[in-house]
Amino acid sequence: MAEKKKIVQKETKVKNELTQVSAIKEYCNHVLKDFKPVIKSIWLLTSSDFSKTRDMTAIIIFDDMCEIDTLTRKKLDLCAHEASVIAKNKQEVDIHTSYYNLTEYWDLIRHGSPVTFQEIRDGIPVYDPSGFFVPLKKLLIDGRISGTKESMRSLIGKAPLRIKRIRHEFMLNVLEKIYTAVVDAGQAPLIMAGFSPPTQKMVATSLNEIFVKKNKLEPEYVRYVDEIVKTWKDYEHGTIKTISGDMLDKMLENAGRFIRRMEDLMEEIEAEKVKKKL
Repeated sequence: MAEKKKIVQKETKVKNELTQVSAIKEYCNHVLKDFKPVIKSIWLLTSSDFSKTRDMTAIIIFDDMCEIDTLTRKKLDLCAHEASVIAKNKQEVDIHTSYYNLTEYWDLIRHGSPVTFQEIRDGIPVYDPSGFFVPLKKLLIDGRISGTKESMRSLIGKAPLRIKRIRHEFMLNVLEKIYTAVVDAGQAPLIMAGFSPPTQKMVATSLNEIFVKKNKLEPEYVRYVDEIVKTWKDYEHGTIKTISGDMLDKMLENAGRFIRRMEDLMEEIEAEKVKKKL
């Protein structure tokens, strides 16, 4: 029984849509036959309960970039009325007509008219040779017309992404500063010892070869550099998506220890140089 009801509803919907198409097609043909030069666009608004009301609204935009005299407008109004009568007699559909000048309609959009936005939102283009209506509807749906509910949704929808981006950029900035501080501190004793400054990636290896293997530096400090450089690179390239507060605190702590140890190492190197001169 429920399945049969669905079939009937679907058939009714299709029948109503065909009726609407037939009615508006005949309406447009009748109106455009003699007045195409002065019409910029026609679009259709249908009732949400068409099966009961059997009415539609045709919105006609005049192209007032060229002069439209009063007589022409009256003739068009009469022609639209005749087209509505034909639709009423043939398809039993009432088509009401609303008129706007092109400049007037742009002004309504510019001032954020809710009625105008609703017309664009619900409207179906049936005659739009210059592509006036379709871009408007696209801009509205995409939330690119200020003052509309779509633009408000677009703004609020972007907020979480902006917060996420701020967090990412903040973390990237912090990690970069820790990374730079550690790399610079690691290069300093190597330069003081008479070696060319290694690349960022080679700081840990150079410290290990030149100081750790000669028992002048504890291995844990090489590990600090290695971990900090790796974490920075992994986060920069997206391998690591998030870094916890505890992890960041640990990195800062290790970076502080490393820098202090490099300062001590430089003093040891300096003392060794002085001793050799004596």
